[in-house]
Amino acid sequence: MKNRLWLNVALLAAVAVLALFAYFRPHKSEPEHRLSALKAADIGKIRIDVTGSPPLALERTGPDWRLTTPVAARADSFQTQRLLAILEATSKDRLPAAGLARFDLNEPYARVTIDQQTFSFGAVNQMSREQYVLTQDGVYLVPLQYGAALPKNALQMVSRQLFAADEAPVAFEFKEFSLAQQDGKWVMSPAPADMSQDDINRWIGEWRLATALAVQAADNRKPLATIKVRLANGSDLTLAVLQSESEFTLARSDQPFQYQFGAETAKRLLAPPAAQSQPTADKR
Repeated sequence: MKNRLWLNVALLAAVAVLALFAYFRPHKSEPEHRLSALKAADIGKIRIDVTGSPPLALERTGPDWRLTTPVAARADSFQTQRLLAILEATSKDRLPAAGLARFDLNEPYARVTIDQQTFSFGAVNQMSREQYVLTQDGVYLVPLQYGAALPKNALQMVSRQLFAADEAPVAFEFKEFSLAQQDGKWVMSPAPADMSQDDINRWIGEWRLATALAVQAADNRKPLATIKVRLANGSDLTLAVLQSESEFTLARSDQPFQYQFGAETAKRLLAPPAAQSQPTADKR
């Protein structure tokens, strides 16, 4: 009996030692295959072809990107970086570019061409929840985020910022009031009684950095009001207020788009600059 007990103890000890060895021994990581040697900073052109949609084309202009097809517009920098992220993608699986029909890559539903390299998007592997992508001479399994970054239409790629980085407003003209920059300071007419430059600068900053929740094609509605804006480069444009209640919608006279903001944004931007509110004393 004692011999059998000691044998069992020895077997348990051996199993424990093997388990510890398996746990602590160095694990060789699976090799990762990089899909591209291109660097995002060096890219100058992007083309997107999605089945059933018109092709989209983007070009870099200095530090920024512009949509050139099917419309000309400033491109959304976040969406553009999502597209370029495929250049950094790696995969543990690399298959030869043969028998493409089994991966739905004989007729891929989408292609993204970044400079001279094309990435074709095929079926989703239901076991690993990854997508098959064909590029150069290989088929790779990559996370679904790269296919999810493909825009469904051109409007998803249009910048949601009302003003470009190099567009600095220097004058606003509303029906009830106006502001203009003079000798480095903002002057409001009619002149407010208790307004500081800081109060006006805060209001101007909100306009300068206004970013819409969504961009839509202009529907040529009759505006409720118009706002004339002069930019530092000397150009003039008109902002048409199309809606200001449940949501706030603006259209620029020089672009075929309209920008949708939340209703609270309308309350801040359409009203004159307000003095910074002071905390009220507690009522006794």
